[in-house]
Amino acid sequence: MEDLVALYQTVRSGWIVLVILILAAIALRVYRPGRKTAMEAHARIPFADDRAEGGN
Repeated sequence: MEDLVALYQTVRSGWIVLVILILAAIALRVYRPGRKTAMEAHARIPFADDRAEGGN
């Protein structure tokens, strides 16, 4: 039983580190200066339908 508790603690710590690394990678990719035009284009996607439908 002690082995399972140790395994659980190791997996739990590793999971937290993995999630933090994934979030950091996403933030670095999004906030890179070279991605500004692409991110602005993505930000306008919800409004593209409004313009196509006549702006209602």
